[in-house]
Amino acid sequence: MQSTSNDNKPEAQVLFYWIDVVVIKESKTLEVSGTVQCLGTTSFKMFPDNRFSYKTEGQKLLFSASIPYQKIDFMPEGLFVIQDFYPKPINDDFICDFSVGFTSSFQVSLATGVLKDGRYIERKVRSFALVFSNVFDLLEDQVADTQLRCLHYKENPDLAHTILDHAKQDIENAIHLFGFFPYRALIFVPGSVKWSGGCPLATGVIGLHYRPLDTELLGNNSIITHEICHEYWGEYVKDREPTGFLSLGLGLSTDYALNENRSLHEIDLDMYKAACKQGRRTAIDIPQVEYDSLMSLESLSEYDYNTAVLHGKSAVIMSLIRERMELCLSFLLCLPC
Repeated sequence: MQSTSNDNKPEAQVLFYWIDVVVIKESKTLEVSGTVQCLGTTSFKMFPDNRFSYKTEGQKLLFSASIPYQKIDFMPEGLFVIQDFYPKPINDDFICDFSVGFTSSFQVSLATGVLKDGRYIERKVRSFALVFSNVFDLLEDQVADTQLRCLHYKENPDLAHTILDHAKQDIENAIHLFGFFPYRALIFVPGSVKWSGGCPLATGVIGLHYRPLDTELLGNNSIITHEICHEYWGEYVKDREPTGFLSLGLGLSTDYALNENRSLHEIDLDMYKAACKQGRRTAIDIPQVEYDSLMSLESLSEYDYNTAVLHGKSAVIMSLIRERMELCLSFLLCLPC
């Protein structure tokens, strides 16, 4: 029988995790136990991590540990997003299937993925996170096959509704653009009350910066579109370059295609050009002392390194690529049939 092209493709390597977690709130620790095995090959190595004890059982690697946890520095008090609670492979090109069950006494206890039969399940992702809090309330919704969850300040459920309404529209637009949306669940959590925008915190977990009584996000509610696009390219596709310009740039370009407010990218681009004219450092290897100085400013609007350099430089790159593509397309359209 003649072999098809699919027959010649190498078998995909997928790490399958089965993890159980007990949250010990009093000591701020996670009691973790589980197994990991590689589907597609038996050769895989875990990154050295002295927190875990290991035992081999056939083709499975059993692990266990007591993991201390703490909140992310810039996140509000009483909110925990924990990603580093399980052993990782040395080769971070592995995609992973997760089945995670956890016991917690926190008022809100969530994890990446869809809850099914008492376990959170997510397929073909590169990271997994736990989210829990006694401070924030939870609002839930759904669009297509994707579950949406939004933790929010108790005094401001209206903004949570706004966030989920925007997210539903963005996901529908992304499905129209790509034909699918990669995650079966997204979790939105409050971020810093100081900065504008937001950031992907883990696969399927997005932090959005706002104050307790804001009617829209710090910056613009279009930030939701922006962060979902970063989540798609940075977490699902995963950019390997250390600068992150490619994943940021692809996020910006997709954001540009989905976002009604096209002027946002012009602001990023102009800020980067202004920083260059002022002789400010726009290299990725900014000295730590300068980075610390920028982060300590009351207002980062004068020179926000993340926006001006990471986003601004990516906006310059992607706008040039877009111009070249439009030029090539117009040239092709002018050719005689």
